[in-house]
Amino acid sequence: MTRKLLGLLLPILLPILLTGCWNSRELNSLAIAVGLGIDKVGDQYLVSAQVVVPNNVASSKKADGGVAVTLYKSEGKTVFEALRRMTTASPRKIYLAHLRVLVLGEELAKEGIANPLEFLSRDHEPRTDFFIVVAKHLPAENVLKVITPLEKIPASRMFTSLFTSERVWAPTNVVTLDEVIQGLVTEGKSPILSAIEVTGPEEIVENKANTEYIDPPSKLKYTGLAYFRKDKLLGWLNEEDSKVYNYMIDNVRNTVGVIGCPGGGQLSLEVIRSKTELQGKVIHGKPQVNAAIHTEAMVGAVECDVDLLNPATIDKLEKAADEQLEDLIMNSIHKAQKQIKFDLYGFGDLIHRDDPTGWKEIKGDWETYFVDLDVNVKADIKIRRFGTTGNAFLEDIKE
Repeated sequence: MTRKLLGLLLPILLPILLTGCWNSRELNSLAIAVGLGIDKVGDQYLVSAQVVVPNNVASSKKADGGVAVTLYKSEGKTVFEALRRMTTASPRKIYLAHLRVLVLGEELAKEGIANPLEFLSRDHEPRTDFFIVVAKHLPAENVLKVITPLEKIPASRMFTSLFTSERVWAPTNVVTLDEVIQGLVTEGKSPILSAIEVTGPEEIVENKANTEYIDPPSKLKYTGLAYFRKDKLLGWLNEEDSKVYNYMIDNVRNTVGVIGCPGGGQLSLEVIRSKTELQGKVIHGKPQVNAAIHTEAMVGAVECDVDLLNPATIDKLEKAADEQLEDLIMNSIHKAQKQIKFDLYGFGDLIHRDDPTGWKEIKGDWETYFVDLDVNVKADIKIRRFGTTGNAFLEDIKE
């Protein structure tokens, strides 16, 4: 009898233990932010939120012919306060769970990025998989104003462009919130973030007409990397040095390089696979880093007289590519040592992990050791494929 009673009561009592959607909110009560910009104005934070306009994003129609996003701005003593004050201008609460890109203004980055990032790491609403970039020579607000063609939502365009350029060209770097914080708290390491700038006339930046040109006057463009000492911006790396940085941290998946041919002219190689192995150690009180870069490539374009079917020719091309990559990397490292005088590559963290005992001896004066650090680079490039043809047809059309 007791078992039968229990069997009847269980289906009634068990639903009481279910939590349900206690914190659910209707979509039409939220302003979905896909891009967030943080600037510093005096002692206040200026926060800009690029918010989706739902009716104008729908593919079937655009309700009022307007753009797909709008921008809300507000100031506050903290980022959190500025976001809540934004409700005085926005009819809906700013919702950060779908954030794609966080843009940090240059002036804020110079002063320090740790404080505003602390809020984003603490708050339960935003995920930590959004990309973080630095606005080069301008406020973050100006970046979020740009209306872009091809992608209706500019923040999505920034997200996709950064993701793609890292994988097929390699002078940019995808960095998320967790990775920035790890760089801030790790010994011998500092954050490196992609830099973004706005090209073209400012007066058309936020005008929908910017998307109606074949060649839009104003564009968003990633321009190398920004490097930090802990949480403060120190400077910018050009495209070449940015690519070297990615080689050194084993972050090159695919890129293109141009080498000279033995008899003159040039040839393009597409990197299709790359692996960098680093080793750091301290020998008799002197730190040393050894780098071995193993790369596979294919011939992408030929603008010279070269016999690709001859194994000896391939050996010469591989040797030329090895030397060029080694020179490129060493020149960039020497620039970091003698001009910047700052460990961009996290060599300190490398030695800390590989030789903890040796690191204890030098970590107190690491910046002094870094400028004279002995770095040995060995590249090994193998040409695996020639594309869809063998030798180029160029010689056949010469008179």
